[in-house]
Amino acid sequence: MKGFKVQSYQNLLESVGSVKRENLFGFLGKVQDTFGYVPREVVCDLAARTGISEARIYGALTSYRDFKVEAEASG
Repeated sequence: MKGFKVQSYQNLLESVGSVKRENLFGFLGKVQDTFGYVPREVVCDLAARTGISEARIYGALTSYRDFKVEAEASG
């Protein structure tokens, strides 16, 4: 997966303490700032952490055009 680094994601998690429904979108914004998009691995992990289904998280992400769920092709 291009651009996704597990350690960078873990550092983000540590910086916010815990991800809950209340701060999910703010955290997703930080993820996108770090990676340029929101990786699938992050959505899966956040679904498990928050109890929000992956489908709901993807639905929310795709309803805002500022969020990207795929890395942009380079070259």
